[in-house]
Amino acid sequence: LKPGRQESSAVRPARAGGVYHPSLPKEWPQAPRGSSRRMQAVLSRSAQAYDMALVVAGPPIDDSFKELRSCSELEAAGGKKIPPEQEGAGADAAEEAERTAPGPPVAPGLAMSLTGTARPPPAGSGAPIRKVIRTVTTAIKLNNNLLESTAGLYTALESLMPSPVTNLQWIDLSFNQLVTVEPELLRFLNLKALYLHGNCIKALGSVDKLKKLPKLLSLTLNGNPIESTKIYRTYVIGALPHIRSLDHSTITQDEVSNAAAWYQGHHQRAKKRAEDKLMAGGDDE
Repeated sequence: LKPGRQESSAVRPARAGGVYHPSLPKEWPQAPRGSSRRMQAVLSRSAQAYDMALVVAGPPIDDSFKELRSCSELEAAGGKKIPPEQEGAGADAAEEAERTAPGPPVAPGLAMSLTGTARPPPAGSGAPIRKVIRTVTTAIKLNNNLLESTAGLYTALESLMPSPVTNLQWIDLSFNQLVTVEPELLRFLNLKALYLHGNCIKALGSVDKLKKLPKLLSLTLNGNPIESTKIYRTYVIGALPHIRSLDHSTITQDEVSNAAAWYQGHHQRAKKRAEDKLMAGGDDE
């Protein structure tokens, strides 16, 4: 600063390790002169995380063993409905209502004052750090019911959890009466685990539909009629090379490589058979 000129806090926000952040309180700790780059980096990261809160997965919605025949029965089965004032407000509003501690978001390394404002903990005080925690529902259990279709699942989940398309990552539909993979399931693009074992899926072609779930890592299909097919495991791994576990069994890299080569050849052979059949039909005419 030039002589006679003062730095205004209204113009220049508080600093942390030489990095300015507009939301930092005035008492935010500054890296002393001659401090290491490591200390400056730590304070800088704390500054950037000042407005963040810890988000954790809440308990799953459990509607298993309730003899449900359609997804529209989910709410009637006893699921917790989102309050009316939060409906349609999106994930942010729902998360805000589910905080387990009052007050504004607090970044790691900050304590809460009695007035609810964030301030850095006293150096060397050893006082416990209080953080804001948000819980978000990311899983639902619908196993051991009588579901023949997943139609209406999205609409039902909208009343039970915030932003199901964004937040749903795990769904258990095992031991129902599903016969195929319906488009309704493919709406949940963040699904990482999908349990479909113990259903009535007969066509391997149903597996190909799951290619539209780019984040899927764990899949179960055992106990379906397709499991009796000799090429079952190879086909599934070839169709979905990004999954890491099939039927609770880890997929090895050798399996991925071999299945990819087989799957490509399988489709080429199927295409040739279809062309030959078409040609044979034309000759008959």
